[in-house]
Amino acid sequence: MILKGLKRNAIKKNMESHLEKRNSSNGIASLKTLAILIDASLPVNILALVKLANELGVTSENLTVVGYKEDKEIIDDRDAAYYNEKSFAVNGSIKNNALQGFINKDYDVLISFYTDDKIELNYVAAASRAKLKVGFAEIDHRINDLIIGATMNNTNLFIIELKKYLKILQII
Repeated sequence: MILKGLKRNAIKKNMESHLEKRNSSNGIASLKTLAILIDASLPVNILALVKLANELGVTSENLTVVGYKEDKEIIDDRDAAYYNEKSFAVNGSIKNNALQGFINKDYDVLISFYTDDKIELNYVAAASRAKLKVGFAEIDHRINDLIIGATMNNTNLFIIELKKYLKILQII
């Protein structure tokens, strides 16, 4: 229990460090690569996310979906990659190579498709090198550049608003 608390504090400290270093002035000429971060503890329709990517003009080869599961056992899925609390060391660093690769890759847009304020999800979103970060209003406002006031239950509204703002920003 004590180690779990220490790990969470270390992850939070590392996240704060990433938020302080964040430079949101990177421009996007067009949307080519898309990453979606999900809370896989909740039911999420991966095919709907692929459809969203297609509507935004992103091919499935340029779409990456990563999910956080609170379960101890991670099952490999061909549609998405998953991580859990064991993907983090006690000092808050990432010990999962696939997750580290996701964070280090430059994406045009990262969609944080979750509303529960979980430190493991927030850390990955904050540490990501995506040029534009989009998410729901319920999570830490410092993480995302574009905040959409929809709910997880109304994904159609989220998609409509996302497309509207990406057109305004001349990204799509």
